Amino acid sequence: MPIPVREYDRTLNSEVERLQYQVTVVLQEAEGLVQGLSTRQFNWSPAPKSWSILQCLDHLNTVDQLWLNGLKAAVQRGKSDGALHPGPYSYGWLGRFFLRLIQPDSKRKFKAPAAYQPQANPDPQAVLSKWNQIHAETGKLLGEANGVDLSGIKVAMPGLKWIKLNLGIGFWVMTAHDRRHLQQMREVRNHPGFPKQ
Repeated sequence: MPIPVREYDRTLNSEVERLQYQVTVVLQEAEGLVQGLSTRQFNWSPAPKSWSILQCLDHLNTVDQLWLNGLKAAVQRGKSDGALHPGPYSYGWLGRFFLRLIQPDSKRKFKAPAAYQPQANPDPQAVLSKWNQIHAETGKLLGEANGVDLSGIKVAMPGLKWIKLNLGIGFWVMTAHDRRHLQQMREVRNHPGFPKQ
């Protein structure tokens, strides 16, 4: 299934543009990782408690949808409250801390809460369709967030509602979490036991 690549609007502020670029990169990387995979390859995992490529995407769909819901509400709230700022934006230590923790090269490991665990055998087409839909909506939302105060508006972290991050950091954490699991998917594909077909 082809994944749309967004063309950039040069009237966007630089941070929104960089975030949209991140969304596009995530989509392109995912497309490259899943292109031509058989059902067996999609569902293969290197160990009983390890996730398959499809389970990584299914997990991301669950978490990204929660992020998207919160980010949409925050953008709408910012617009209705007149919380506008052209940037550049600066973020507090808490948001920067979580962003560092979730990067693909971070050594910290996290166990996904039960609500965010993937299905045992998700349907590939349904998972890919949902993935594309979420990221198309995220790219559109970023366009709508242009000019909104990304550092002044807060958004709750999925699963940790008591932790409020800057809106801009929320977008960055969402895409970093995507890249973290794309790296996991890459490791599955590169595993010596990965099926040839």
